[in-house]
Amino acid sequence: MIENRQQAILIIDDDKDLLESLYKYLISKGYKKVLTAKNLAEAEFKVINSNLDLIVLDLMLPDGSGFELLKKIRKKSRVPVIILSALDGIEDKREGFESKADDYIVKPFLPEDLLWRIDAVLRRSSGSMSEGRVRLGKVIFDKQRAMLIRDDKEENLTAKQFQILDLLANNLNKIVSINQILDDVWGETYGYENTLITHIYRIREKLEEDPKNPKVLVTIRGLGYKLVSDEDV
Repeated sequence: MIENRQQAILIIDDDKDLLESLYKYLISKGYKKVLTAKNLAEAEFKVINSNLDLIVLDLMLPDGSGFELLKKIRKKSRVPVIILSALDGIEDKREGFESKADDYIVKPFLPEDLLWRIDAVLRRSSGSMSEGRVRLGKVIFDKQRAMLIRDDKEENLTAKQFQILDLLANNLNKIVSINQILDDVWGETYGYENTLITHIYRIREKLEEDPKNPKVLVTIRGLGYKLVSDEDV
């Protein structure tokens, strides 16, 4: 029996025949929402304007590198990404996983192999959906939508605010050093502590009942910052 799979998948590849065959194959296997894109421009539009559950990404596209798109996606989203590429070098794979891809498949490949991996990645993703929401005091941090929710009122986060809060939430109740935050969030375009302090205060304005007396996002003097879980607030 064909399963009824409701997750939305975007396939990005410049090979039109491959796009068409994968589209038909995934539809035949029960996926109801399969989108395609043949270049970066089309892919970026669909990533921004579609509620996606998984992306299958080729690396060599006519208008740029899939690596660059993956890095842009990871600045704003944790949507699972499977790289599907003819690049089979160890350095290519290393860069893929360091850019936070969830899997890497080398062409040529069997459609069944891709299907199994899609299913596996989506299972892991859905299994961690409960981790997609973190209760912080009286506020819920919704990672999937990059927003804070208090009494059913939603407050959007900027990209940098989300990255900082996501890093701290992934290290809940642990101290994260200032240097680690600067390195993880700003990377090669290295940020400055004063800039971070400003972003921390803006987050507190959305997160804390009293931003000047924070109870959830606390400063550990001389060490860094710590996000405190609901139980400890």
